[in-house]
Amino acid sequence: MAEMGYEIVYLPVALADMDQAWDEVYEASADFDIADKYIADLRAKLKKVNKNSKTGKRLCYEDIFAGIYYVTHKKYSAFYRINADRIEVG
Repeated sequence: MAEMGYEIVYLPVALADMDQAWDEVYEASADFDIADKYIADLRAKLKKVNKNSKTGKRLCYEDIFAGIYYVTHKKYSAFYRINADRIEVG
């Protein structure tokens, strides 16, 4: 039997944000490996929500859940929405 889980889809805005985060980490560290690991660690946190999608923190506006969750890695956050059988990171 296939393992249950959501497909993780990175929207173009999320990919652009991750590129910018990589650039900022590289600029601060001057080390490609550190920048690569930083983004890999952020993606690993997103991968963990694959099997239990509601483990991220809930984003609320005026105490109302906005339908968006997020995970944080150091100073960066990745936002996602559950859409049918996929997690859309945006």
